[in-house]
Amino acid sequence: MKKYLLLILLFCVLGLFLFEKSNTNNLTYSFYHWENSYNIKQKHEKLYIKVLDIAYSNRLEIIKTNFKIKPLKEFVPVIYITNEAMKKVQPQILATKIIKNLNSSFESFDELQIDCDWSLSSKANYFKFLKLLKTQLNKKLSATIRLHQIKYYKKTGVPNVDYGLLMYYNMSYIGDFNTKNSILDNKVAKKYHYNFDTYPLKLKLALPLYSQAVQFRYKKPLDIFEGVKKEDFKQNFQIQKNGYYKVIKSHYFKGRYVYKGDIFRFEDSKKEDLKVALHDFFAISNNRFNEVVFYRVKYKNKYDLEKLLKGI
Repeated sequence: MKKYLLLILLFCVLGLFLFEKSNTNNLTYSFYHWENSYNIKQKHEKLYIKVLDIAYSNRLEIIKTNFKIKPLKEFVPVIYITNEAMKKVQPQILATKIIKNLNSSFESFDELQIDCDWSLSSKANYFKFLKLLKTQLNKKLSATIRLHQIKYYKKTGVPNVDYGLLMYYNMSYIGDFNTKNSILDNKVAKKYHYNFDTYPLKLKLALPLYSQAVQFRYKKPLDIFEGVKKEDFKQNFQIQKNGYYKVIKSHYFKGRYVYKGDIFRFEDSKKEDLKVALHDFFAISNNRFNEVVFYRVKYKNKYDLEKLLKGI
């Protein structure tokens, strides 16, 4: 009897392994382009390109991406909207301005994506805004989703869009001196692994490729330096503990002046952490697409992404 039970268990484990392998082998990948100027010669990559930055500070502020090169038709325009703008501006006004900008800038596009980390105070405006966009554009509409918006979706609500793109990064508070890695911390992520089985929106996965250093003075956050590497801390810095570096001589660092005594926390999207994140997402999410969107195209050569997605 024990032998039969062991055989059944072995087949179950083998079946699970083969199922997971078959899923990851079929994955495709694409990239975000997240700068205020677009000047790259796109090859075959599918790109999600930020085209508008929308904020509110006494008045509505809209910054358009400067397209020096025309992107391929397959790209997905993305609009970033701050939570403050979503609270302060009427949904119809916002939708009208966005549609006007899109129509004047692009001949055609099949999908629009909205990136807004909405709150309970902006939820009503945001959901009405999405409904207006969907009706008036008559195109596929997607929205970015954060982990907490799945765990607490009965409270935060579910946007009425065609699908969601789960931002599996920026999951810890960057300004906390004691944060381990605000880009990607799988231990933190696991605290939000709830309700994926009942979340009604089909998901794509977004993973980070970038690195950064957070500058602190007296344990208070001052600045962020994206794209730095560990090698950048070889001179004028002294390693303190895992990921922390102390400035031992005031100097210009990446074009900005830093003072003796400042502390930098180096954060990276490590290959092994990305593998764990990918595995965890596929383990908890059944209602999903086989597409992974990496943030961002600037760092596309950091790893062999095809091997990464296969778990190699």
